[in-house]
Amino acid sequence: MENMVDISDIKLIQAIMRSGSLSEACLVLNLSQPTLSRKLTRLEDALKAKLFHRSPKGLQPTDIAKYIVREAEPLKAQLRAMMRYVELATQLEAGAINIGVGPIIEQILLPEALARFVDKTGAIQISVVTEDELTLLEMFEASQLDVIIGPIDPAHYRDKDIIMRPMISDDIIAVAGEKHPIFSCDTISEDALAQYPLAIPKTQGSITQHGKGPQLPQPKLIFDNYSLLKKITRERDLICAGPQALFKEELDAGGLRKIDISLNFFWQSALLVRPESLATPLVAHFVEICEDVAEKIRS
Repeated sequence: MENMVDISDIKLIQAIMRSGSLSEACLVLNLSQPTLSRKLTRLEDALKAKLFHRSPKGLQPTDIAKYIVREAEPLKAQLRAMMRYVELATQLEAGAINIGVGPIIEQILLPEALARFVDKTGAIQISVVTEDELTLLEMFEASQLDVIIGPIDPAHYRDKDIIMRPMISDDIIAVAGEKHPIFSCDTISEDALAQYPLAIPKTQGSITQHGKGPQLPQPKLIFDNYSLLKKITRERDLICAGPQALFKEELDAGGLRKIDISLNFFWQSALLVRPESLATPLVAHFVEICEDVAEKIRS
């Protein structure tokens, strides 16, 4: 159709909207100003609608221009997904994979999974971002990430177009430094816990409580830098709570000690991937490694 708007037209409108002038939009689009002016005029003629009007503040978009850009966002996400599928379907020894992880998975599962993935693949580029659950889901739905692994409750995210694989599930435990005074108590009770400041990871949607447990004190420190969180717990009279696997190295080495009290909280994580991405060798190989590492941790 003569008046069909394509992706290049949408990019043109967006560039002018964001810059507010043709001269600045030219730099973004790498076009000369006469060429950009002609393109804009032809587009307005084809649509039979004005897209911008001049004001003291520069070029201002009309309602029609705003509508086109707003409605184009889902189409751009679909196009990115299509391009990623083609890219991943044709590349194994070269290419790129975009991975999103939650902060706890970053500590527990990712180091070994990435090491094995790098060892068994060629000259690929791996991009990893660490974010909270909602941000990961938003980036995944916008086709900015090929795989996400994080604090996702399988019961809360069902989609026939998405494949979900359970990863690591674990009890939430309380720990403290080896010389913490709480270990001198004859019985570790809720009152004993309340005497000391609590440090915890940021609460995520995948933490649930099963049965009644002790009432934890109000957190003094909420922190997603787990290496620093554990270091502070070892060196100060803090109590820290989190998935047991998060503290495995320190518990085995004796830097931290588990507090003998049941919190009755449970943490779980999952991996999300699209069927078309899983059909590509590069993504399928990474998912297989993650499942193997998760199984190893669970056992």
